[in-house]
Amino acid sequence: MRPRASIREYEVLRAVITSGTVTAAAHRLGVSQPAVSRLLAQLEGNVGVTLFERRGGRLRPTAEAVRLNGKLDRLFDALTFLDSTDPADPVSQPLRLAAPATLGHRFLASAMASFMSQNPGQMISLETCTSNGLVNLVVDDSIDLGFTSTELTHSAMELIPFHRTLAVCVMAKDHPLARHDVITPELLDRQNLIALMRRHMVRTRLDQVFTRAGVTPNRVAEVATGVSALTLARAGVGVAVICPFPLLRRGEPGLAIRPFQPEFVYRTSFAVSTVRPLSKPVRAFMRHIQLAVRSDPYEMGAGSGASLVKSPHGAD
Repeated sequence: MRPRASIREYEVLRAVITSGTVTAAAHRLGVSQPAVSRLLAQLEGNVGVTLFERRGGRLRPTAEAVRLNGKLDRLFDALTFLDSTDPADPVSQPLRLAAPATLGHRFLASAMASFMSQNPGQMISLETCTSNGLVNLVVDDSIDLGFTSTELTHSAMELIPFHRTLAVCVMAKDHPLARHDVITPELLDRQNLIALMRRHMVRTRLDQVFTRAGVTPNRVAEVATGVSALTLARAGVGVAVICPFPLLRRGEPGLAIRPFQPEFVYRTSFAVSTVRPLSKPVRAFMRHIQLAVRSDPYEMGAGSGASLVKSPHGAD
């Protein structure tokens, strides 16, 4: 029968997973590097599995280490409680968020305000970034929780979808295509199109839709954000196929909003680390976001871009 691992050994496991090096873990715990290495070796002997692999000068946790670390949440929550800090209170820890500008300004800011109202004293920071920048922030432990509408991949990051919606086509209210109930690729052949920059993955997906349909829209502008596409469409520059979340609401002035077919799905996801456990504030905020999306009066959480259109030719 193997000896039971000590709490100190588990503290070392969590510190090394979070810090990535023995040196940083030793500094965090206030002990020597040899002590950290010795406690890690003891823990591996006690649990009977390899917990870390050394790659490029850093310790990379194995799948077994990540699973074991995930099971330790209750233990450390209990220890925190015994130290007179209630782990159920999200105010006890700061919350660091990051998202692209559109998600941050059009959705997260209001969600932050309502969350802080329900949790007085909760400290939250929100950083705006590019999609690639978001990956770096999550992997480097610069943030606790990211948000993205792009299918990002990294071995140390996981995407957890919380919202699904369908593409819509937007145009000036007096645009000739506004008379159609649904916009198809064929209707956009030779039409002035406001497109996203080529660096966006969704641009490639949409170009493939047009290629399969054998149509060639007239791309008159390329923009970096959906906000810019809306502004140009409202001004009559052309039409744009966009993700309605979190940009659109019923009654958008000067705009006609029509469903786009074939269905073109956008997913918005949480971006979290695969090597660090989710803190109480992070889990609480994720639940808050999920409830906010489900209670959206325009059913965007249900994934229907068409639900934004009140009637084919009336107020859009």
